[in-house]
Amino acid sequence: MANEPNADAPVPTLRRRKLVISANLLLQALAALALVVMVNWLASRHYWRLDWTKSGYYELSEKTKQVLSTLPKPVQVVVFLQPAGERDPEFVEKIYQDARNLLKEFQFFGKEKLQIEYVDPQRDMARAKQLVEQYNVDQPNVVIFASGDRHKYIPASDMVDVDQQMLGQGYRIKAFKAEGVFLSAIQSIIEGTPPNVHFLTGHGESDPESFDERRGYSTLASFIKRDNITVKKWNFQEKQSLPTDAGILVIAGPRTTFTDAELNALDEFLKNHGRLLVILDPHQRTGLETFLQRWGVQVDDDLIVSPLLGMINVTALGVDYASHPITARMEGVNTSFPYARSVRRAERPQATGGDQPRVTELVKTPATFWGETDPDAKRLEFDPATDRPGPLSLAVAVELGKPKDVKVDIGITRMVVVGSSSFVDNNGITGGNVDLFMNALNWLLQREHLVAVGPKTPEEFRLDMSLSQVRAVYALVIGGLPLAVAAIGFMVWTRRRR
Repeated sequence: MANEPNADAPVPTLRRRKLVISANLLLQALAALALVVMVNWLASRHYWRLDWTKSGYYELSEKTKQVLSTLPKPVQVVVFLQPAGERDPEFVEKIYQDARNLLKEFQFFGKEKLQIEYVDPQRDMARAKQLVEQYNVDQPNVVIFASGDRHKYIPASDMVDVDQQMLGQGYRIKAFKAEGVFLSAIQSIIEGTPPNVHFLTGHGESDPESFDERRGYSTLASFIKRDNITVKKWNFQEKQSLPTDAGILVIAGPRTTFTDAELNALDEFLKNHGRLLVILDPHQRTGLETFLQRWGVQVDDDLIVSPLLGMINVTALGVDYASHPITARMEGVNTSFPYARSVRRAERPQATGGDQPRVTELVKTPATFWGETDPDAKRLEFDPATDRPGPLSLAVAVELGKPKDVKVDIGITRMVVVGSSSFVDNNGITGGNVDLFMNALNWLLQREHLVAVGPKTPEEFRLDMSLSQVRAVYALVIGGLPLAVAAIGFMVWTRRRR
């Protein structure tokens, strides 16, 4: 009959069924494996990277991404951070973790051109000793950047801004600025011929080779050299001319008067798109005052002072910064200028040619400071008839040769004038002062990209509770939760009893 089974049909054996099931499972496993491999292959080539932090703490700027993705030659990065032995190891550990996470982003965009090595001196003392000797590292906890025969190291203290109010109770990171300083280090070691900075001599200027606390600039010179900038000295009277290979000419705290020949040479130097950094002291007549007037800069014959606990404070404080590449990233950072004179935009600048110099007052004091014109008086008080009221300008930047909205570089003259030579001497140099000076140096060299990346502020979460709220939470955790569990257990027990 049609519904009767065929007696001659083969009856599947138990072995055959097992083989079919095993083959089916094997095919499924192979298919799943192939799917996993395919998904991973596609994910390695097509993916999105997201920074889930609220402030984009580890997200790199477009400038950093561009530099890293176009590195012309390999760059080696050696992380040499060791919290052990520090007064505050948790502080160094925090810097280490932030630097490590940041360097992961650097390596992603730098790819094979950026090689990162982490060295633990406790586990690999031989490698640590080799690095110290190879790169002349004179302090612990640094990140070293090297390419070819050029290198630069960044101390942990340069990667962060520390809250000064917390120094007595441990350290607190106010801003993490490692991205900017790492980018600056990479740029300085991969660029072409290093620029020169010539310190003018022959007028009692501060010496970049001197270790004297008051007049020496040896500490500042070490910061300049760390940016792979060559530091030299130049005596005009000996050479009878100004250097032609100078990236920047620095006149730091002259004590004697410049000759007319020197002033004319300086004027021609600027007109030929030179770069000049002038640092002057109060009550020093050098002849540069008239020269600077022609370039739109007024140097006042005063001493900036302010009252302080019944005494007179002669260290001017810089707190108000202009919108300028030199000071763009210095908001919230104090700078100090011991024995400073006011330097400002001239009201009636004299003509220097077809174009007029553009003068920007970079940093100003609070209104409590004034410009004292008679500092030798027995009692210093503000006299509105003769003294200059605050706020007072402490430094200016001058630019000439590149009109606004003109993209073609026809040659740029740049100059920075500061009213205190003590603000970067071996005794007065501080973190904020170094930042201002190096930013000015890089702006004069047209390396604005080295100061274009701002610091990141760490995310802090605080839970502020009143005393009654704290007591309520304590009662809930200690008493409420155990009672709730006991009540649920009692309800389950009584229901089962029924």
